[in-house]
Amino acid sequence: MRNARCMFGVIAICLVAEQCAAQGRLPVSSLCDLQVQLAQGEHRTVRVEGVYLAGLESQLLVAAGCSGRSTHIEFGLKSHRLWKRLVQMSNKTNARKHVSGASDAVLVVFEGEFYGPRVPDPKLPESIRKNYHPSWDNNASMTKPVVHAIQSVEALPADHRYAPPKSDPSQWPCFQLDPVLHAEGTTNP
Repeated sequence: MRNARCMFGVIAICLVAEQCAAQGRLPVSSLCDLQVQLAQGEHRTVRVEGVYLAGLESQLLVAAGCSGRSTHIEFGLKSHRLWKRLVQMSNKTNARKHVSGASDAVLVVFEGEFYGPRVPDPKLPESIRKNYHPSWDNNASMTKPVVHAIQSVEALPADHRYAPPKSDPSQWPCFQLDPVLHAEGTTNP
C-alpha cells in the first residue's frame, strides 16, 4: 500500500512539472509575421517554425507565403539537443552523393532571440540612413534569429504547405513574391 502511494505521488509530481513546463513555453510564432512586424533594431524571444536550408555561405529559415523573404540564421545554442539530427537530415543528399553544397530542406522549430532589420550606422549622413537598409547576410535577409534551442527537427513531407511543388521543385512557395505586396511595391529586396 505504501509503494502504491509513493508511486501515485511520483506520477502526480511528474504531471504537475510537465504542465508547468508546457505553460512556460512560448507559442510558435509565424515566420512571415515576425519578418513583417519587427521594426528596425527590435528583437524578441520567440519560438518559430520554418524550413531550414543550409548552404556553403549561409543558413536560412524560410516559409511559404513570405513574399520572397528569407531569414538568416545564427546559432548560439545553449542546448545541443537535436543539433546532430539537424545536421544529418540537412546533409542526407550531400552525404549520399559525397558532395558539399545546398542542403535538404528540414522542417524545424527554433527557440531564441529574433531580430528585425538592422539599424544603419549612425555615422552615415541622415539622407543615406533614411534609404539604406542593411541586411544580415549576402542573401539580403532583413531578419535573423539567434537560435538558443532546437525544439523539433522533421523531414519536410512532400505534401507540406512549405514544400516545393512536385511539378517544378525550383518554384519553392517561400521564394515566390506575394502578388498583393508586389503590386503595391512593398516587397523586400
